[in-house]
Amino acid sequence: MPRRALHAGAVLLLCLAALLWLPAPAAADDTSLPDARPVEVAVGFFLLNLSGVAERSETFEADLYLSLRWRDARLAFEGTEPRLFLDDAAVLRLKGMWWPQLEFVNTAEPDVTNRALAISPDGSVSYQVGVTAAYRADLDLRRFPFDRQTLAVRLQSFTWTRSQMVFVPDANRIGFNRESTFEGLAVDRVSTEIRQTDLMGWPAAESFSEFVARIEVRRRAAFYIWTVFTPVILIFLISCTSFVVPIEHFSERIGISLTTLLACIATQFAISFNLPQISYLTMIDRVFVVTYCCIALGVLISTLQATLLAGQGERAARRLDRLAGLGLPALFLLLLGLFAIAIW
Repeated sequence: MPRRALHAGAVLLLCLAALLWLPAPAAADDTSLPDARPVEVAVGFFLLNLSGVAERSETFEADLYLSLRWRDARLAFEGTEPRLFLDDAAVLRLKGMWWPQLEFVNTAEPDVTNRALAISPDGSVSYQVGVTAAYRADLDLRRFPFDRQTLAVRLQSFTWTRSQMVFVPDANRIGFNRESTFEGLAVDRVSTEIRQTDLMGWPAAESFSEFVARIEVRRRAAFYIWTVFTPVILIFLISCTSFVVPIEHFSERIGISLTTLLACIATQFAISFNLPQISYLTMIDRVFVVTYCCIALGVLISTLQATLLAGQGERAARRLDRLAGLGLPALFLLLLGLFAIAIW
């Protein structure tokens, strides 16, 4: 019996020793909010590349880096060097601690290219993530292609309300790559804004803090000047040569006008695939409308010459041809100038 009791005591001691050597289980409230509320999360934003802008779908593609910093005293540990977690290790570590639970408001499926999570001995946390995605944009194309746009990347917390967590801009970590790869637009400036967002139909107490990065861009219009404006102006000037043809050859005059009209329609049809179906006219649309109207006016003048003014004599016909040949281009330029002034 004493020997059996000795063996039982030894087994009990071994079990206790094993329990002591096992790692302590994670605290149940590791993922809960820190005591200091609302938690301030400093957000940095760097635009790496503006890959493209699709006017028809009103979206833009961008590669960017986000930097988030906050402090959680429960993560403090003894030492001098921060603990670094990369990619999958960072995802795994975030599952066992509190973090802002990021959500991009104006994109559906962001592609996270890389992650880095660093926890300092004092409990300060730095989380950096690279993101590539197509973001929705609200484009104002009235001045297209001489327009300036403000593209926004919106960021919220999926879980934590404004009373629990707020974003603050990290002024030292806001910038952009001045050698962006997209040639159609030039990035002029990147700014940030923190605003309160209320969800329609939800209680007012459940408003969220929203971080908004604004990318201010201007369009490089040289492509449209050479491929749209220049051909359309030349097409219209060709239509004005119909007044060089004597009125006796009325059918040839109409043929020139109809040919130039069809060429103008084909040019607009080709460019329409790049523009959204909007309810207002862009600058390019206004140029086409003015061109159509002036070509139609030229056809009307030729028709009046051939019918109502047929008995006026050759001298009167030539005078009217000179007046129309000079007056229509002047009217064309005047209307374009008035439309441009109205837009600006």
